[in-house]
Amino acid sequence: MKIVKYSKKYNNIFKIKKDFFKNNDSHLKDRLKINKFYKKQKKRKFCKNCKAKITKPFIKNFLIGYGICRKCGHLNGEYEDTKRFTEWLYSSGEGKNYAKAYLNDFNSRVKNIYLPKVEFLKTIIKKKINLLDIGSGGGHFLKGLEIKNINAVGLEPNKMLTVLGNKKLKKNKLINIDLNESYNFVREQKDFEMVSLIAVLEHLERPDLFMKAFNKSRSKYLYLALPLFSLGIFIENNFTNVFPRQLSGGHTHLYTEKSIKYFSKKNNLKIIGEWWFGQDIPDLYRSLLMSKNVMDKKVYQKELNENLYKVINELQNVLDRNKICSQVHVVFKKL
Repeated sequence: MKIVKYSKKYNNIFKIKKDFFKNNDSHLKDRLKINKFYKKQKKRKFCKNCKAKITKPFIKNFLIGYGICRKCGHLNGEYEDTKRFTEWLYSSGEGKNYAKAYLNDFNSRVKNIYLPKVEFLKTIIKKKINLLDIGSGGGHFLKGLEIKNINAVGLEPNKMLTVLGNKKLKKNKLINIDLNESYNFVREQKDFEMVSLIAVLEHLERPDLFMKAFNKSRSKYLYLALPLFSLGIFIENNFTNVFPRQLSGGHTHLYTEKSIKYFSKKNNLKIIGEWWFGQDIPDLYRSLLMSKNVMDKKVYQKELNENLYKVINELQNVLDRNKICSQVHVVFKKL
């Protein structure tokens, strides 16, 4: 029986994301820098999800055009996220900037963002398992697993984040390894019943190679957290002075409910758990709050809080329950 969960509250999340407001201009500058580098890559010819011929872009978001695949419903950026691009973004000089976001509020992030992911997982997989996490960042998810007594090892290509994570972990551990090399690790490992990629699959240059490795492995379960094409993209597209959280930087393509179903069928997987939630309305609030057309910011924020912030969870819940939100967590089982 498939378990489906919807929504989460954002009150504590806003405290963690205060940097989004404080440093909007620098974040926007960084995203534009990444998009400019991405735009130098070769044109994408085939859908990232199903390999169908790429469709014509229908929207231009911060320099980049995006189109919906007619075959599987996936949103594709018009350029390839090449090996050159991914190494520049995650492992080389730019990777140091990418790591900065993980260096603050570690414990708060674990408590408010990653522990709920672990608790969701435990409602789906009730037996004790060992877990292999791919692209573990600073080890936040591993720490959440550790707190809940789940044994796990994480693979992370960024050396700075690997060092940071291992300082925070007591039992679980991080291994610094190139993501392409991690596929052999996944395929040959014998100790992990589950493999997880928390907001990682969309960053891989060749997700199909990872799936081949997983399908040949002894692991029975796959846990993915995926960014979605949703209302948030339209919000970003209309607030060009606000840095785009969802569709830019390392997100060169986005999933949809339809493209996830295609992914599941293609890889001979069964969906046994889903958690649909998003930040579309929080992103709308952030975008309105960062508006340049304000004469009295104090009054503006007070009135915006009265008219939007106090109902932000209820409004987001409408999108979540209709599965048109900005994120989903999916647990798959091999057939």
